[in-house]
Amino acid sequence: MNVLHISYPLTDNYLPSVIAIGFFDGIHIGHQMVISKACSVAAERKLPCAVMTFDPHPKTVTGEIAKIEQITPLDSKLQQLSALNIDICYVVNFTKEFAGLTPKEFIEDFLMRLKPAGVVVGFDFTFGKKGEGTVKELLNFSAGRFTCDVVEPHFDHIGKISSTRVRDALLTGRVDEASQLLGRNYSFSGKVIHGEKRGRTIGFPTANLELSEDYLPIKRGVYLVKVTILDSHYNGVMNVGYKPTFALGQTVTYEIFLLDFNHDIYGQIIQVELVDFLRDEVKFANIQELKQQISKDVQFAQKRVGVKKG
Repeated sequence: MNVLHISYPLTDNYLPSVIAIGFFDGIHIGHQMVISKACSVAAERKLPCAVMTFDPHPKTVTGEIAKIEQITPLDSKLQQLSALNIDICYVVNFTKEFAGLTPKEFIEDFLMRLKPAGVVVGFDFTFGKKGEGTVKELLNFSAGRFTCDVVEPHFDHIGKISSTRVRDALLTGRVDEASQLLGRNYSFSGKVIHGEKRGRTIGFPTANLELSEDYLPIKRGVYLVKVTILDSHYNGVMNVGYKPTFALGQTVTYEIFLLDFNHDIYGQIIQVELVDFLRDEVKFANIQELKQQISKDVQFAQKRVGVKKG
């Protein structure tokens, strides 16, 4: 996938393509349907399939929200998009000037310069200043110039699939639901750093993770996870929280005890997938109670994945 970081006004020349447009936070299965449609149209017309997304989040630029932790910050989003047979990803630098374009200016002065042969969007797509441009207007603008496909919402047994539902599932520990909405396990990456090494003193040495991007904060507690280290995969138990038993509680930490791995990985970038939420974060009366509970967590995890410690 060729990633092109672009800004308004455009000055370079671009080749015709079919473009799926959206912010696509999470790349959930509804987003995947929009992108799949673009790739299908592109294949029929023997053109590159492109995705247009935006960075930073438009609402932080317009001042609607001061800060947004994303399900898939940009690098994570690009990683997910690269697995979807996309040829080009346009990452648009979302600025106040760009936000101020009218719907007509967005089409005439920006989109048309990318030479779209076709555009694919979701049913709720908006564009231009204050999101005043609607799907109906996009269809009108496209007439005689490029094809325009609008993908209807996708539903499961609960309701419409959306980034809001994915976010809520992760914030409340509903890992299975998040996986179903995403069509994959939720994952994030980070660097293994030196911690306080308390885990070693109680028999459970952990890899302390410094997240590589500003990810959505998931529910505090203990998770069963899969960890990728240098293209190899391992199982683990991860604690996310404030270490209340040690009364440290200032910043959230991510600590992973690997079930089937015992090597020095300080400085490594690892990827973590959430498999299941095991229990809430608990403040124990003493370290012995904590050790007993961690042992139970590890035994349960080992049973789930079929491995033995060591």
